Amino acid sequence: MNYRKILFSAIITAMVGAVISLAALQIGNKDFNQPKYQSQAYKELREHYIHIGTILGFILGAGQECVRQLKSKRESNR
Repeated sequence: MNYRKILFSAIITAMVGAVISLAALQIGNKDFNQPKYQSQAYKELREHYIHIGTILGFILGAGQECVRQLKSKRESNR
């Protein structure tokens, strides 16, 4: 397995996940300057949106590249 390719794919999809999470955060606001929900649970969740999106993107990117490499390895062995 090419670990450099896996890491590159994971980093790129982590950045995409961060951007998507920031977009979801802005879409969830009624007014961009005033949060839609005021409870403490939602305030804490808003602080972690970018981390959640980045981690999910990293995991999905690494997993996708691993599957792609394993598939090409399996097809070359046939």
